[in-house]
Amino acid sequence: MVRCEWSWNTCGALGLQEAEPFSDEAMQFTKELVLQREVEVEVESMDKAGNFIGWLHMDGVNLSVALVEHALSKVHFTAERSSYCKTLVSGEEAARLRKEKVWANYEEKPAEEVVQVTEQKERVANYRGVYVTEITDGLHFYAQDVETGAQLESLMETMRAEIASHPPVEGSYMPRRGDYCISKFADGEWYRARVEKVESPAKIHVFYIDYGNRETVPSTRLAALSPAFNVRTLPAQATEYTFAYIQVPQDEDSRADVVDSVVRDIQNTQCLLNVEYSGPTCSLVTLQFSDSKDDVGLGLVKEGMVMVDVRKEKYLQKMVTEYLNGQEAAKTARLNIWRYGDFRADDADEFGYNR
Repeated sequence: MVRCEWSWNTCGALGLQEAEPFSDEAMQFTKELVLQREVEVEVESMDKAGNFIGWLHMDGVNLSVALVEHALSKVHFTAERSSYCKTLVSGEEAARLRKEKVWANYEEKPAEEVVQVTEQKERVANYRGVYVTEITDGLHFYAQDVETGAQLESLMETMRAEIASHPPVEGSYMPRRGDYCISKFADGEWYRARVEKVESPAKIHVFYIDYGNRETVPSTRLAALSPAFNVRTLPAQATEYTFAYIQVPQDEDSRADVVDSVVRDIQNTQCLLNVEYSGPTCSLVTLQFSDSKDDVGLGLVKEGMVMVDVRKEKYLQKMVTEYLNGQEAAKTARLNIWRYGDFRADDADEFGYNR
């Protein structure tokens, strides 16, 4: 995965942040290395915009490592779980010692600061109220913060009143990818949306930014979004999350069972959410039922519907232990994925789990 503050997209170009130091040099370096050359792309995942995330190799050279070694980029924290982490960190350390390019103005932190940063930290439990609005087939979910719910409700009421008094002219809006607009949903109401893809006037893929659901609609059901109701007035209210400490089955039937269970339990309900750690595309969280305070993810583990993702961070070990204890109980009772016993020793791949 291109972990060093770059992203490889489906256009085949390396995306640079505007005004990034040495971005021109990095781009030129990349062009000279790979442009019009045969390369190998090692795909690891896909982001929510549909872009592939992975590594690019050319004649045995890992582009990410090369950029770091030549002091044209820095290692991103998400590299920690990558198989190339040691190589990236080693290359970065050498470049930093040379104080070249992106490291030209780097100064070592005082020893006392380093000790402070690397001290053992405790897990922070800061649960807040959220309203779960959408759950995906991959068991990611979208949620709105309860504390901003009244603002969204007020904005929607005002926006719809304005639309009712000045109805959009059908067909007058020409959608483009990335545009914010309003879209008429199946219930006949207008909602804020973002255009994700334009296939044809009859097939516009939109994402409802306040609820997290997607739909394909004709352009006649879209209209321009008034500046009074754009994301500067009120940011998009649907935030994407996924569950911490668990592995979702890759087997379609098993995964569908998990998703169905979660949809029944939490979709369109208020829950309590705590961010546990960061992931490549969204935060990984624990979710509690607002009434019982029971952990939703732990409940899935205890029911034998998912396996535990054993995190190595010391500050998370108390939670990991609790999840592993729940998993052992499910195995003993032979629940769901454990109904044939412990398959992990030789059948994990067959059952859709990575060992």
